[in-house]
Amino acid sequence: MTATEQKPGRPLRVLLVRLSAIGDCIHAAPVASAIRRAHPDAFIGWAVQEPAATLLRGYAGVDRFHLYPRRASGVAAHLDALRHFRRELRSSRYDAALDVQGLTKSGLVAWWSGARRRIGFRGGPAMGSRELNALFLNRRFIVDLDVSHVVDRNLALLRASGLAGAASPVAEWRLPEYAESGPLSFLEHHGLSDGRYAVVSPGTIWRTKRWPPRRFAAAVRRLGGDRGLPVVVAWAGGEERRAAEEIVAAGEGCRVLLAPPTDLRELATLLRRAALFLGCDSGPAHLAAALGVPCVSVFGPTDPARNGPYGPRSAAVRLDQKLDCQPCWRRTCSRGDFACLERLDADRVVAECLARLDTA
Repeated sequence: MTATEQKPGRPLRVLLVRLSAIGDCIHAAPVASAIRRAHPDAFIGWAVQEPAATLLRGYAGVDRFHLYPRRASGVAAHLDALRHFRRELRSSRYDAALDVQGLTKSGLVAWWSGARRRIGFRGGPAMGSRELNALFLNRRFIVDLDVSHVVDRNLALLRASGLAGAASPVAEWRLPEYAESGPLSFLEHHGLSDGRYAVVSPGTIWRTKRWPPRRFAAAVRRLGGDRGLPVVVAWAGGEERRAAEEIVAAGEGCRVLLAPPTDLRELATLLRRAALFLGCDSGPAHLAAALGVPCVSVFGPTDPARNGPYGPRSAAVRLDQKLDCQPCWRRTCSRGDFACLERLDADRVVAECLARLDTA
């Protein structure tokens, strides 16, 4: 960033734009860490929606979270909330806005900020820019398609923008030290404070990403039988709770516990102290990986090379022989049989879990 692009006599002010979802925001977090490392005195803001902000408050390196408003009960109320959000952005006087989401909405947020440099991906959907995103940005960069994982692509965009300085940015998370009282009491009550337990999370928003509860139950029985490892099954919402209760009920003599209701910070408290995480392609899996917990996640319609849990202690499992339709990136199964997940046997998943435990 040149002297003419930064207001003289004050530290650099940068806005990161990644509004949702939980896993994607976790994948964007190393960008904030890299900017902070390159510019220790910078003011760093993040435009984000409330669920992710709840998790990330206290994240080292971010000075302010600007909460993009959820749709209100009426059009007038929503427009009023958007006007307030825009005024808040403008008043922060950002020098640069870095949009790693690549949608119309995120590009509009970058434009609303009034930043002189509005940075994002150049190219179509495969390159990271979709819809009308390009209309709102004035500095767009091509990221090599060989850079496959979204974490690496975000950092490559940062490097291309010049905001990282001369140093090459690396993936680093500085998440808060989550220690919510509810989960800590639950662990103490069940004698799990020493951290020797696994967390299983069967839920995800997409139906096409859900490994069947009976498969999870089979994996849990193996973990309990082969290693005597207690399992805590986490859930959020009624549908996930029903799946979690099915897994607990199928424990057959193993120590399988239903977690209490948890928000994201409470879930992070459970995860940080765990010996293993097992789940789907979901926010909890990416959170576990960012916390450094040995992590195994099951993949069906999405590509783990792009969106898998990130880090040396993480692994993604899918069918050995990919189906012709994989990855489809669809929320509905065109085949109708969810074969990419239904055909994935629990033994393969358990083998990866045991390998993670042995490595740890």
